[in-house]
Amino acid sequence: MTGERFFTINDVAKRFGINTKTVYRLAQQGALPGFKVGNQWRFSEEMLKNWVAEQVTNERTKKNGRDE
Repeated sequence: MTGERFFTINDVAKRFGINTKTVYRLAQQGALPGFKVGNQWRFSEEMLKNWVAEQVTNERTKKNGRDE
């Protein structure tokens, strides 16, 4: 084991201040990186950090595109 932290749907919802149903829906759609262990979703801390960075970059790109 690498010592990496993994989060549940409830953990992710609390971390981002959103509803658990939203986390579940995004994970099922493939919009939020995660994987299933049995029938439960898990989210790696590293994957979430990368996902957030990507979202920020995408928003900045959109904003810069509008400002030009």
